Amino acid sequence: MKILVVMDSFKGSVTSIEAGEAVKKGIEEAYEHDVPQVFVSPIADGGEGTIDSIFYQNQEPTSYSFVQGPLFEKSVIAKYGILNQTAILEIAETSGITLVKKELLNPWEATTYGFGEQIRSLVKKGYRDFLIGLGGSATNDAGIGMLSALGVDFQDENGKSLGYLLKDMRKLAKIDCQGLLPELKECRFKLASDVRNVLCGENGATYVFGKQKGVKENEMQEIDELLLNFSRLTEEVTHKQCREHEGSGAAGGIAFSFLSYFDSRLVSGFEEIASLTGLEEKIKQADLVVTGEGMLDSQSLMGKVPVAVASMAKKHGKKVIALAGGVSKDAEKCNQMGISAFFPTIQRIANEQEILSTQSTKEAIRKTTQQLFRFAQLFKGNLNK
Repeated sequence: MKILVVMDSFKGSVTSIEAGEAVKKGIEEAYEHDVPQVFVSPIADGGEGTIDSIFYQNQEPTSYSFVQGPLFEKSVIAKYGILNQTAILEIAETSGITLVKKELLNPWEATTYGFGEQIRSLVKKGYRDFLIGLGGSATNDAGIGMLSALGVDFQDENGKSLGYLLKDMRKLAKIDCQGLLPELKECRFKLASDVRNVLCGENGATYVFGKQKGVKENEMQEIDELLLNFSRLTEEVTHKQCREHEGSGAAGGIAFSFLSYFDSRLVSGFEEIASLTGLEEKIKQADLVVTGEGMLDSQSLMGKVPVAVASMAKKHGKKVIALAGGVSKDAEKCNQMGISAFFPTIQRIANEQEILSTQSTKEAIRKTTQQLFRFAQLFKGNLNK
C-alpha cells in the first residue's frame, strides 16, 4: 500500500515538513510486517512553509537574506529560493507572525520594511520574476514598509518625509514615487494567496485579520481609515483602483501595494504550490492520503489545505484522513468535502506553551498516527476500499 502524507504546518508549532515526517514515523511504527510505502509531500497555501514545500524534493538550494524583521528594532535571517530564475519569497520569513511573541504583537510598530529589503536585494542581483507567499504576516501596514524600502517616500502636508510604520501614517498627505527602484518596472510578481478579502471596510484586512495581529477593538476604525487614506493617495499616483480588488487585503493589505505599484497578479496559493510539486500526480498514485493542519474548523471549508487536498483526492476516488491539533464543533462539515475521517492530536491537558511546543506537537502527531494505523490493521484489507 502507498500512503501519501500531505501536511500543512501547525502554525507556530511545527513546519509542514516536520508534521509530515512525524506522520510518516507514526505509520511506520504501527506495522511489524508489510510496512506501507509512505511518501511525504509537504504543502502550503502561500503561508509559512511555502518555500520548504517547493524545495523539499528539489535539488536547488535555498538561500538567506539578513533584513529587518517585523519589529523595526530587530533583524532576522530570511529564507528564499530560486527556481528556474524565479525568486520565491515568503512574507512570513521577514515579517511573520511567528517571529513575534504573542504579547509583543503591535500593528502600529510591525512593518514589512524587511520584505522590501529582500526584494530590493534580489532585484539588484538581476531577478525579475517573483513568486510571493503572502500568508502568515504579523503586519497590518498595507505594504507601506515594503514600499519605503523600495524607494517610495511618504510625506506630510508640508512635504516632510515620514517614517515607514503604520503609526507614522497618521500624518500622511503625499506619496512621492520618484525614488522607487527603476528596475521594478521590469519585474513581474505572482502573489500566492487564498485570501479573498478586500483592503478596507468590514470585509477588509483590519476588521477580518487585525485581531490576530494585535489590533484592539477600539483601534480598528482608525487603522482602517488610515489604510483608506493610503489607498486614495496611492490611486492618485498609480492611477489604479485596487482597494476593492478581491484579495487586496491579503497579508495585512500588502497585496494592495503589489497590485497598485507593480506588475502583479494574485494566484491561488494552494494550486500554485500543488502544481510546482506535482501533487495531483502523487495523489493519483497513492492508495490513501493523510493531510492536516493545526486547527480543523469551518474556515477549513473556505479552501484551506486539508479540504483543498481532499477535493483533489476526491476527483481520483482516494480516501483522505486528516489530523489536526484541535477540531471545532463544526468540523464535521469537512466530511462533506472529501475528508473521510479526522482526528485531533492533542492528548492531554497542559499549559498552552507546553502543548504548542515543537517537540510536544511532533510527538502528539506521531503517537496519534501510530495508534490510528494500529487500529486500521484490525480491518486489514479494507483500508483502501
